[in-house]
Amino acid sequence: MLERIVTGFVDTPGGHDALALAAGLADLARGSELTVARVCGYEPAPDGLPPGAAHRELLAAAELELAAARVRWGARPGTSFTACLGVSPAEGLHRLAEELDASALVVGVSARAARVRVGSATEQTLHGSPCAVGVAPPGLATAGWRPRTVAVACHGSDDAVRAVGLGAELAQAAGARLVLAGVAEQPVWWGGYPDLAEVRDVRELTARGLRAVRDRVPGAEAAELRVLDGDPASALTVLGDEVELLVLGSRGHGPVRRVLLGSVSSRLVRRPRCPLLVVPRGARTGAHPARADG
Repeated sequence: MLERIVTGFVDTPGGHDALALAAGLADLARGSELTVARVCGYEPAPDGLPPGAAHRELLAAAELELAAARVRWGARPGTSFTACLGVSPAEGLHRLAEELDASALVVGVSARAARVRVGSATEQTLHGSPCAVGVAPPGLATAGWRPRTVAVACHGSDDAVRAVGLGAELAQAAGARLVLAGVAEQPVWWGGYPDLAEVRDVRELTARGLRAVRDRVPGAEAAELRVLDGDPASALTVLGDEVELLVLGSRGHGPVRRVLLGSVSSRLVRRPRCPLLVVPRGARTGAHPARADG
């Protein structure tokens, strides 16, 4: 499952939301270790202050900020706190995740904007992460989190199978319902919309793909299959209002074990309606291996 989770922390509502989701995921993955990291970006040393002394001041300020996290989560078993430096917050978190061989990296979003801003530290952390990335929506820390329904958006590829395997294990650990969701995109033909028979064919093809994935993944046998219609990002956004965790596979090309967001996942993470977990291509999730076809 998720053997080690890293979360980037700042003493803001978004930072506490991220920590609440990270701790919740770690609790589901019994025995998972949680590392709470405050990353300071490198800054030029002030006049007359050696670089080493400037860095020590940054780290000391970060340790003070981590005190807010220790008050709430310091007694949790398997939880550690670290202050570190990075060329940027995203680079520091990626490097720490690689050093610790983390299974997931969890971030929050701006409560003021209620979204991930383009070019923000959160978006930079999402792109190119060396492990799965969790995104906590605003308000999660105050509302509390325990998933009753886990949904996995899938399209039949091996990367979708990995995402379903992780979603199935998390749902089982939480005693939650598992939903496998596929979107039947309706093409617009030249001169008009497809007829009803064509719509039914697209929906049936989508359902067939969901059944094939369900049959390949141990623990997903009882999953509910949901065929959604329309634009994938819009359909999955609506689904996000009905579930407590939405698991996505990242795009099926690009570096292995790196999150590479496509247009659908980018739109979802920029305005999350529920906690999201994006699983990169080739990720080692710890989930049971899929059954071979045939």
